[in-house]
Amino acid sequence: MRTQLAKVVVAIVGAVGLASAAGARWQAPASAPPPAPSQAPAPAKPEAAKPEAAKPEPYKPSTPAEQEVFDRVGAFVKAYEAGDAKLLADLYTDDGVIVDPDGFETKGKEEIAAMYGDAFAQTGGLKLEAQVDSIRFLTPDVARVEGHSRLAAPEGDASDFGRYSGLVVRKDGAWRMAELREYPAYAEDVEPYERLKDLEWMVGDWVNEGRNDKVTAQVKWAENRSYLIRTYSAEIEGEPRSSGTMFIGWDPQSGQIKSWLFDSEGGRGEGTWTRTAENEWVVKAHGVMRNGLPTSATQVHTILNKDSVKTDSIDRILGGQVADDVLDVVMVRKAPAPGGDAPQAK
Repeated sequence: MRTQLAKVVVAIVGAVGLASAAGARWQAPASAPPPAPSQAPAPAKPEAAKPEAAKPEPYKPSTPAEQEVFDRVGAFVKAYEAGDAKLLADLYTDDGVIVDPDGFETKGKEEIAAMYGDAFAQTGGLKLEAQVDSIRFLTPDVARVEGHSRLAAPEGDASDFGRYSGLVVRKDGAWRMAELREYPAYAEDVEPYERLKDLEWMVGDWVNEGRNDKVTAQVKWAENRSYLIRTYSAEIEGEPRSSGTMFIGWDPQSGQIKSWLFDSEGGRGEGTWTRTAENEWVVKAHGVMRNGLPTSATQVHTILNKDSVKTDSIDRILGGQVADDVLDVVMVRKAPAPGGDAPQAK
């Protein structure tokens, strides 16, 4: 009978395409070993590390007037995150106008306050990041401010990236927004890391170890932090050792975070990641085993703290057959070398 640890491979490490964890014995492919080379190849020359692309410096105001406009953007962000529709409307001129990415216009303080109020009533607690890219003065009392933004819900699967262009005017000694135009962000302008940084908690070494069984997983960033790479190894008593590699990244075609799994037995899988709470991610996974039979599961990853994650794997189909749910499986961050402090696996 399989131990609970054997099920960890399904619940934590991959959940799709894992024949040994799914209940089917692994069989080595019948192929002859490759012939030994007649001459040892010359050692490959080490590749020089590629320097990371330089990132643009954050905008820094250089004059008192620029600082006033810059601070106005900060006041906008603060009022938005507070969900204060009236305070936001007060940042606009009486005849101010907002043009959304679809071209829809909202004009005047009253309509602007109502628009923000409706939005906050539907989705409260939004988190807004607004970066200033440039401030250009058309006259001493009129300036064009441009930048980019990231809007995220406290419970939601994705962040909304955008660009903005605002026309601000100074009246009665205060800067107010006369016009705000919003645009979708250029896909190439959003760094892959920005799409994935909410999953950065996964980076590190993880373990679940019993008396005769051991499952380890390592998560690290790929070059340029374009993907998260997750490798695992499972040593289950009475089973051949298994392993696999998963790539987690932003899929620009579907506009979602996805994962692609390849295991040592020839199975493969794909998952779609959705953030459903501050400390919870749900993965809808499906794939195929080495023998061509389908697999699927829904994984619920709950972050207990920075060093432990609980996973429930439900709605499991293995080889076309309904399988039992696997609940309350916990992996912990692997202890460092002697001398360091870290939680131990239970």
